[in-house]
Parts: sequence; structure tokens; C-alpha cells
Amino acid sequence: MRGFIFGISLCACTLSGAIAAAAEQPTLIVTNVTLIDGTGAAPQPHMDVRIDGGHFVDIAKTASKTVAGDVKIDGTGKFLVPGFFDNNAHLTVYGQPARRDTSAKYGDRNEELALEFAQRTLKAGVTTLVDSYGVLPPSIEVRDRINRGEAVGSRLLLAGNILGWGGPFSITFSLTKDADLSLFEEKWNDLLAQGMGEELADLTPAELRVAMDGYLDKGVDVIKYGGTSHFMRPSLIGFSPRQQAVIVAEAHKRGKPVQTHATSSEGLRLAVEAGIDLIQHPEMMSRDLPDDLIQLIVSKRTFCGMRANLITGDAWRHHQAQRAEAEARIAKMPPATTSAEHWRRMDMLQETFDIQRRNAVRLIAAGCRVTPATDSYLGDAPEFRRVVKTEELEPGSGTVLAIEGFVELGMSPMQAIVAATANGAGAAYRSRDLGTIEKGKVADFVLLEADPLADIHNIEKISAVVAQGRVVDLSGLPEHPIFFKKL
Repeated sequence: MRGFIFGISLCACTLSGAIAAAAEQPTLIVTNVTLIDGTGAAPQPHMDVRIDGGHFVDIAKTASKTVAGDVKIDGTGKFLVPGFFDNNAHLTVYGQPARRDTSAKYGDRNEELALEFAQRTLKAGVTTLVDSYGVLPPSIEVRDRINRGEAVGSRLLLAGNILGWGGPFSITFSLTKDADLSLFEEKWNDLLAQGMGEELADLTPAELRVAMDGYLDKGVDVIKYGGTSHFMRPSLIGFSPRQQAVIVAEAHKRGKPVQTHATSSEGLRLAVEAGIDLIQHPEMMSRDLPDDLIQLIVSKRTFCGMRANLITGDAWRHHQAQRAEAEARIAKMPPATTSAEHWRRMDMLQETFDIQRRNAVRLIAAGCRVTPATDSYLGDAPEFRRVVKTEELEPGSGTVLAIEGFVELGMSPMQAIVAATANGAGAAYRSRDLGTIEKGKVADFVLLEADPLADIHNIEKISAVVAQGRVVDLSGLPEHPIFFKKL
């Protein structure tokens, strides 16, 4: 594996060179554009938006002339929206029992893979991406290169491990016993867990506080912990209320948002009561959410990161067709005589997809603050796939499908845009500088050829993407594809 534990080193220009390049960047102005600023306010036609030093410096009604030396983008007939957020993605390969071949072959190329992922998402207009579970050391290298302007890609916010989980080959993640592990698998577990695995469940609050401080010192941007184990059945609660209070408090002291993965209503309730900022896929349960839990989520103003990409559009239609076929097969079977038989038939029906859709519709209707959190991932390398990976979990396209899916689940197009921009920034603690098009904020935006309020699918019609005030060469992304195959 050529030392995948320590990642690889990529060539990069110097920080001083990146700063000099930023200083030399000319003023950019988008003229005569219709502005949809991400706040939910009505669209503003015939606007000029000026960018200097990577920030929005002026937003005003279109003037008759521009300043000499400005780089001008004609926005006539076009629509300007903030860059999109995705609060749940997985940039790296990370073991997992079903993907050992990919991990063995590509485990030492995670810097390259993370950058490829970030470039594919940027190409779709996703300017900020939260990696909520992945290999931390190489991801930090890529994050910092992008932040310094040494590489092009979506801005990356990193969680590293899901605290309390022992890595991809562990009881908490994949029901893998320690006694069954190879040395390869043990190393992957340690790489992912970063010392914050299953042993945390045994710590006292005082001991956990020390462990949290050490983990935050590694440079993570987000904390995510296992409110339950990875799977839905059995869904095992991960931390006591006292432990969860420590995790949340220590992260908040450092100004870091806290997410949880919880697949039971009681596990989720404990996390919401502990004061988390975002629930990853709150719709993903084996039962319908209780009404009072939905009310608690709304009253606490906890963000809900939803995988609408998996329960709408083509993915939903495919599920419905498969369910109809399963219903026909089950109708010919004798009645289930054991609980295991019952659950196997629920799996055949993919019952959890119907539950997830019902939960998502109810959360949206109740007024929950929603944002895209797609679970997009790399998965198997192309040469190891038996079937083509579908678009709903691919980098970039998964986020676009989630935003479009919000409308199918009950949002207006304007609400879906706010979910993908202002709400995304709020959930990531970045509302001060990102998420809306306002004077003084970082200039991340997408220029669209058609009105997304008339048809949300128009977010696919991208004319230009600007990240950190720089126009992105979309045709050149990803620069060095490994998993991505250009048509």
C-alpha cells in the first residue's frame, strides 16, 4: 500500500505566490443580472454586482458605464445565485468491507481523490462542501491548498471521524468484530478513527473533555458524533446525555458546529436536546418520526441535512418500480412466521425509503431548517464496479438532485435555493462570510442561463461559477481525473 497511512505529498505553489496572485486579480463585475441573493428576498432584476479582493464590494442597480480595467461578465438574461453548499459528503476512499480492493489500490492516493471530488462538485456550482466522514490527514492537505489558492476546488470543511465509531471495519460501522480483523483492516480503523473511536463510550465526561480538546487541535472544522451506531437495525445509542453535552460544549467553545448521525428517534432526541447544530439525514429512520420530536427539532432551530437526492426524481421512481415487483413476489409467499422473516420482507420492499420520504415531507412542512446533505461518495473504483454508479450519489450531481428534490418534497424553488445557500452556511457556522450575496461577503456564486424560480431544474444550466472571487474554468475540471471518466 506504499504507506497510505501517511498520505502523499503533492506539488504546490508557495503561499506567497498565491497571495501575490490574489493581489493582482482585477476587479470583476457582473452587469445587468437578475440577483437572487439567497436570503429569500424577491429577485432583483438589472443589477450590477462588483467583486474585488475575493469579496462582494458593491451591489447596485445597473449603471450605464463600468470602470476601465474591470473584467466584465454580461449578465443580461441571466440569474445570479450564491454558491451551493453540501453538508454531507465523503471525499476519500476509506476501507469498508465491500470496497477492500479499492482501498488497497487507491488508499495512498487520497489527496488526489479528494481534490478530484472537490473539483467535480465545484463544477456543479457547489462552492462549499462538508466532508462528514473521511480520512483526515490527506483531506487537510487538500483543504489548505484550496484555501491558499494553490488548487481549484470547492471549499472544504472537514469532520474526519464520526466520533465514537471505530473505523470502517468495526462493530459500530459495519458489525465487524475485532477478532476477525486483518492487519490491513486494523490500520484502516486507526487511520479513520484518529484516536476517537469506540473507546470514547467508556470515558467519563472529564476524560472525554480532554479527548475532545486533542481532536480539535488536529484542525477539524466540524464535529460529528455517532448518536447511534451506523446502521438502523439494531440502532444502538452511542453516548450518554452527559457525554453528548461535553462533545457539544467543547466544540462550541472553539466555534465549531456539531452534527450527529442517529438512526433511532430516541437517539436523535438525545442529540437534539444536547444542543447539536445539524442532524444528518433525520429522515433516515426505520419508523415514522414522532410528532413531538419534529416539534422539538423545529423549536430548537436545529438544521436538518437531508438526502433528498435519494428519495425523489429518478431514484424515487426506481424505488417505486422495485417495490411493486417485491410486493408481487411477497403476495405469493406464505405469511411470515418469525420476526427475521418479517424484516427480510421489509428489506425486499425497501420500506425505509418510503419512511424516509414521509419523514422528509413532514419535516419540511413543519418548517424545519433544511439543507442538502447528500452522502455523495467515491465508492468503488470504476474498474471494480459491477454496475454503473447512478447520478444521485456522484459528486456534484448528487447535490443538484437534492436541491431539485426539495421542491418535489414540498418546498418552493426559492425555499430550495435558500436551503442550499443561506441554510448551508448557517449549519456550517459560515453565515458571516458565506451563503448569501451581500456586500463584504466572500464572492462565491453561480451564474445561471435560466430562471431557477420558474423551474428549479434550471440550476443545471450553469453559465459561470465564481469561487473566492475567481472565475472557474469549468471545462478543465477535474484536472487530473482518476475515478471520473469524461464522455
